Amino acid sequence: MTVQVCAATVAYNDPKELARLLSSLTNQGPALSGLIVIDNSDQTYLAENKRVFDTHSKQYPFTYYHQTKNNVGSAGGFHVGMKVAHENGFDWLWPVDQDGVASDLCLPELLKHADDGDILCPKKVDIDRPWVVFTRERLKKNFFGHLRPVRLSADMCRIDAFGTHGVLISKKVMDSIGYYDACHFFVGLEDYDYARRALPAKIAIIAVDAAEVRHPDLRRKKALQESPLRPRDESKLSAAIGKLRPEHLGYVIRPSRGKQCCSKNRYLLTFSWLYFVTESLSRWQFAIAFLYSLCVLFIKSATENEICVKKTLDAYVKCLVSNLTDEWPHGCVEEFCRCILE
Repeated sequence: MTVQVCAATVAYNDPKELARLLSSLTNQGPALSGLIVIDNSDQTYLAENKRVFDTHSKQYPFTYYHQTKNNVGSAGGFHVGMKVAHENGFDWLWPVDQDGVASDLCLPELLKHADDGDILCPKKVDIDRPWVVFTRERLKKNFFGHLRPVRLSADMCRIDAFGTHGVLISKKVMDSIGYYDACHFFVGLEDYDYARRALPAKIAIIAVDAAEVRHPDLRRKKALQESPLRPRDESKLSAAIGKLRPEHLGYVIRPSRGKQCCSKNRYLLTFSWLYFVTESLSRWQFAIAFLYSLCVLFIKSATENEICVKKTLDAYVKCLVSNLTDEWPHGCVEEFCRCILE
């Protein structure tokens, strides 16, 4: 019986990128028999996105295009895509990012290892500089629970975390742990959370370097610059210390800067990080991260006026209580954001 794979992507305000992505899926072998596009775009782009979808979807026996009423982010979009593919009986889901592409025969290379793992992760390279490999080093947890890159020991090996673009997820995984969490994540970290949920369920996450996808270098983007929780600055830390230190919980900045940043697509990523760290670390790991973050906070606050110490401490304490009681204090991350920022 032929394996059935369904590709899924989340479209947002760029028909040219969507067309480029869908074009890259045409040379992936007969197993790719489904295409799902969840469209988060503004009204201006919907008609052109639908035209792109209609043009590229003719080759697939199963197609599904859905326009969301509001932008539900990548987490919400992929959640819908996973649910549709799962309910329609596909053996594998192949989520791909709109701003990336898949190299020729990437999917067949992944499927060669279908018996080796349940989540199969391709090598990822820079879409503009394909000689730059992002995933020659994969993420694993250190002693303190901090996700750090480690060099691959072989062309195929087990890893602890992955990025969404091009990863192949089996029906077995969705049967076991469901879909991406669209409640506590918006754009980013939903894939890390999925891996966190998969590992205790004895789901094997395998890195397959023979398969390749291309994606923009996210390190060049400054999507978090104006976030109310500013990401930590690692530039002054040595590589050795960076690999050993605990997680840092970030900072809440003052409203004078944060007023510009409280839209959903800006602040949810970093508050989702707080949720992810709270849920993923053991109690002793979170306690160490809590104490480490307190020390860094008081040192930083003495020299940087933009940090709001009271609100940052409030965020830390709420997460600490949540970790100790195994109960997240709010229904979703957006609610948590409003509570901290009000």
